[in-house]
Amino acid sequence: MTNLGDKVWRDLKPDAQAFDEIRITTVPRFKESEMSGDEWRISAKVEFMRNGNVMFERSYRNIETACNHMGAAHGEACDDGKAMFGGEGDICDQEGCANLATVTYRKKFGYCREGHKSDLHNVTIRKFCERHKHRGDCGLDDADTNYEQLTD
Repeated sequence: MTNLGDKVWRDLKPDAQAFDEIRITTVPRFKESEMSGDEWRISAKVEFMRNGNVMFERSYRNIETACNHMGAAHGEACDDGKAMFGGEGDICDQEGCANLATVTYRKKFGYCREGHKSDLHNVTIRKFCERHKHRGDCGLDDADTNYEQLTD
Protein backbone atom coordinates (compact mmCIF):
# COMPACT_ATOMS: atom_id res chain seq x y z
CA MET A 1 0.00 0.00 0.00
CA THR A 2 1.13 3.55 -0.68
CA ASN A 3 2.72 5.29 2.31
CA LEU A 4 -0.19 7.25 3.74
CA GLY A 5 1.51 8.65 6.83
CA ASP A 6 0.47 8.21 10.45
CA LYS A 7 -3.08 9.52 10.29
CA VAL A 8 -4.91 6.61 8.63
CA TRP A 9 -8.41 6.01 9.92
CA ARG A 10 -10.26 2.72 9.26
CA ASP A 11 -13.82 3.90 8.74
CA LEU A 12 -16.93 2.28 10.14
CA LYS A 13 -18.38 -0.47 8.02
CA PRO A 14 -21.17 0.65 5.70
CA ASP A 15 -24.48 0.04 7.57
CA ALA A 16 -22.43 -1.16 10.56
CA GLN A 17 -24.03 -3.43 13.12
CA ALA A 18 -22.47 -4.85 16.28
CA PHE A 19 -22.88 -8.46 15.13
CA ASP A 20 -23.59 -10.08 11.77
CA GLU A 21 -25.24 -13.29 12.99
CA ILE A 22 -27.12 -14.47 16.07
CA ARG A 23 -27.79 -18.17 16.63
CA ILE A 24 -30.13 -19.85 19.06
CA THR A 25 -29.60 -23.59 19.38
CA THR A 26 -30.88 -26.26 21.71
CA VAL A 27 -28.39 -28.02 23.96
CA PRO A 28 -29.44 -31.49 25.12
CA ARG A 29 -27.87 -32.98 28.22
CA PHE A 30 -28.54 -36.16 30.17
CA LYS A 31 -29.29 -35.54 33.85
CA GLU A 32 -28.58 -38.40 36.21
CA SER A 33 -29.97 -38.45 39.73
CA GLU A 34 -30.54 -41.30 42.15
CA MET A 35 -33.19 -39.22 43.93
CA SER A 36 -35.32 -37.91 41.04
CA GLY A 37 -34.29 -40.25 38.25
CA ASP A 38 -32.46 -39.88 34.97
CA GLU A 39 -33.74 -37.91 32.01
CA TRP A 40 -32.80 -35.80 29.02
CA ARG A 41 -33.08 -32.05 29.53
CA ILE A 42 -32.81 -29.36 26.92
CA SER A 43 -31.60 -25.79 27.36
CA ALA A 44 -30.91 -23.06 24.80
CA LYS A 45 -27.68 -21.33 23.85
CA VAL A 46 -27.52 -17.90 22.21
CA GLU A 47 -24.38 -16.96 20.26
CA PHE A 48 -23.67 -13.46 18.98
CA MET A 49 -21.26 -13.74 16.06
CA ARG A 50 -19.14 -11.58 13.81
CA ASN A 51 -17.23 -12.81 10.77
CA GLY A 52 -17.92 -16.42 11.71
CA ASN A 53 -16.56 -16.09 15.25
CA VAL A 54 -18.56 -16.33 18.46
CA MET A 55 -18.10 -13.02 20.28
CA PHE A 56 -20.56 -13.55 23.14
CA GLU A 57 -22.78 -16.39 24.35
CA ARG A 58 -25.40 -16.92 26.99
CA SER A 59 -27.42 -19.98 28.09
CA TYR A 60 -31.14 -20.02 28.87
CA ARG A 61 -33.70 -22.50 30.14
CA ASN A 62 -35.32 -22.91 26.70
CA ILE A 63 -35.75 -21.27 23.29
CA GLU A 64 -38.74 -19.17 24.37
CA THR A 65 -36.80 -17.69 27.30
CA ALA A 66 -33.83 -17.02 25.02
CA CYS A 67 -36.07 -15.18 22.56
CA ASN A 68 -37.62 -13.11 25.33
CA HIS A 69 -34.17 -12.01 26.54
CA MET A 70 -32.53 -11.20 23.19
CA GLY A 71 -32.60 -7.41 23.67
CA ALA A 72 -31.02 -7.66 27.10
CA ALA A 73 -28.40 -10.14 25.84
CA HIS A 74 -27.54 -7.79 22.95
CA GLY A 75 -27.11 -4.92 25.41
CA GLU A 76 -24.97 -7.08 27.69
CA ALA A 77 -22.75 -8.14 24.78
CA CYS A 78 -22.27 -4.50 23.76
CA ASP A 79 -21.62 -3.41 27.36
CA ASP A 80 -19.00 -6.18 27.66
CA GLY A 81 -17.11 -4.67 24.72
CA LYS A 82 -17.93 -7.50 22.31
CA ALA A 83 -19.59 -5.24 19.73
CA MET A 84 -17.60 -4.00 16.74
CA PHE A 85 -18.74 -1.47 14.18
CA GLY A 86 -15.48 -0.70 12.38
CA GLY A 87 -13.15 -2.64 10.14
CA GLU A 88 -11.09 -5.47 11.56
CA GLY A 89 -7.60 -6.31 10.38
CA ASP A 90 -7.59 -7.58 6.82
CA ILE A 91 -11.22 -8.79 6.89
CA CYS A 92 -13.67 -7.44 4.31
CA ASP A 93 -15.73 -4.46 5.51
CA GLN A 94 -18.95 -5.81 3.94
CA GLU A 95 -21.37 -6.68 6.71
CA GLY A 96 -21.54 -10.45 7.23
CA CYS A 97 -18.45 -11.27 5.14
CA ALA A 98 -15.47 -13.07 6.72
CA ASN A 99 -13.28 -13.14 3.58
CA LEU A 100 -9.87 -11.53 3.47
CA ALA A 101 -9.83 -8.06 1.95
CA THR A 102 -8.03 -7.78 -1.38
CA VAL A 103 -8.66 -4.10 -2.11
CA THR A 104 -8.10 -1.00 0.03
CA TYR A 105 -10.00 2.17 -0.84
CA ARG A 106 -9.40 5.71 0.35
CA LYS A 107 -12.62 7.62 0.90
CA LYS A 108 -12.73 10.95 -0.92
CA PHE A 109 -15.43 12.63 1.22
CA GLY A 110 -17.55 12.04 4.28
CA TYR A 111 -21.36 12.20 4.18
CA CYS A 112 -23.81 12.58 7.04
CA ARG A 113 -27.17 10.78 7.10
CA GLU A 114 -28.84 13.81 5.53
CA GLY A 115 -26.42 13.65 2.58
CA HIS A 116 -24.24 16.66 3.38
CA LYS A 117 -20.71 16.31 2.01
CA SER A 118 -17.63 17.11 4.11
CA ASP A 119 -13.87 16.96 3.67
CA LEU A 120 -12.05 14.28 5.66
CA HIS A 121 -9.29 15.42 8.03
CA ASN A 122 -7.49 12.08 8.02
CA VAL A 123 -6.85 9.49 5.34
CA THR A 124 -9.92 7.31 5.75
CA ILE A 125 -9.94 3.80 4.33
CA ARG A 126 -12.18 0.79 3.89
CA LYS A 127 -11.17 -2.70 2.77
CA PHE A 128 -13.17 -5.19 0.71
CA CYS A 129 -12.75 -8.68 -0.70
CA GLU A 130 -12.90 -9.50 -4.40
CA ARG A 131 -16.63 -10.27 -4.24
CA HIS A 132 -17.58 -6.99 -2.52
CA LYS A 133 -15.09 -4.56 -4.06
CA HIS A 134 -17.69 -3.03 -6.41
CA ARG A 135 -19.82 -0.78 -4.23
CA GLY A 136 -22.42 0.51 -6.65
CA ASP A 137 -23.80 3.99 -7.24
CA CYS A 138 -26.87 4.20 -5.00
CA GLY A 139 -25.37 5.65 -1.83
CA LEU A 140 -23.14 8.65 -1.33
CA ASP A 141 -20.69 7.50 1.35
CA ASP A 142 -20.30 3.90 0.15
CA ALA A 143 -20.25 4.34 -3.63
CA ASP A 144 -17.62 3.56 -6.24
CA THR A 145 -17.37 7.29 -7.04
CA ASN A 146 -16.44 8.11 -3.42
CA TYR A 147 -13.43 5.78 -3.36
CA GLU A 148 -9.89 5.96 -4.68
CA GLN A 149 -8.32 2.51 -4.98
CA LEU A 150 -5.00 2.16 -3.11
CA THR A 151 -4.30 -1.57 -3.55
CA ASP A 152 -5.17 -4.38 -5.92
